[in-house]
Amino acid sequence: MNNLTKDQGALELTLLNAEYSKARFDDALVEGLALGVPAEIMTRLEAIWAASKSVAGEVVAIGKIVVAQILAFLRANSGIATGIALGAAVGVLTAFIPFIGPLLAPLSATVAMLWSAGIGASFDSGQPTSDPLVAAVQLAKKFFELLQAIFLAVSEHVRPI
Repeated sequence: MNNLTKDQGALELTLLNAEYSKARFDDALVEGLALGVPAEIMTRLEAIWAASKSVAGEVVAIGKIVVAQILAFLRANSGIATGIALGAAVGVLTAFIPFIGPLLAPLSATVAMLWSAGIGASFDSGQPTSDPLVAAVQLAKKFFELLQAIFLAVSEHVRPI
């Protein structure tokens, strides 16, 4: 992981904030749906999108930055997005089973999304593994290292709004 100083972290966060502060959720929604992310997940990301924090006296659109980075991750690793879409499809199909389908759908959708996303991640990494969830976690850790370093560097400057 990159270790940034407070000043480097503040600069990176300011640059990210300048890039995403004027962004609209409608654009992120369209992009997410085009990537194959289910509408239910995109709807839940809207609450994150609205989050902001005061960092060193500056209001930072932290939610917009996080959602934009998630979409960038999915764009760079299309196998994961495809896996999530396939998992959501399994959930919808399960809901059609008479009597018990509506009870099983949330569980089956969650399990299928995680498993399918893991398989997609193992294909994206180029090193198929017997445990696809391990591949998904490793891929996500690698991708979000810079964002984590930025947040850690400026963490002591965060003030509640």
